[in-house]
Amino acid sequence: MAGITENTIEQTTLGWFESLGWQTAFGPDISPDGPACEREDYDQVVLLGRLQTALENINPNIPPDAISEAARKITRTESPSLIENNRSFHSTVQIFGKPLNP
Repeated sequence: MAGITENTIEQTTLGWFESLGWQTAFGPDISPDGPACEREDYDQVVLLGRLQTALENINPNIPPDAISEAARKITRTESPSLIENNRSFHSTVQIFGKPLNP
């Protein structure tokens, strides 16, 4: 692994994210007490504003209430079982109007 540094990995990953159109942010900046706060508290894993924007961009003809409901379903779990939550999530996700798991 000679020649591979942490910086090399970070730069490669950043380039990959940018090629997908993804944005990165410095954690302390988007923290609850940061200058560009995007979290209500440190326990909040999903950045709701970014999720809502992504859902609106992917589904431009969907009413705002449906976007809010989709964000709610994505961020709430129904079971203490990770496996059951994963199955439930994938059964609700659709691509081109068809469920991933028919």
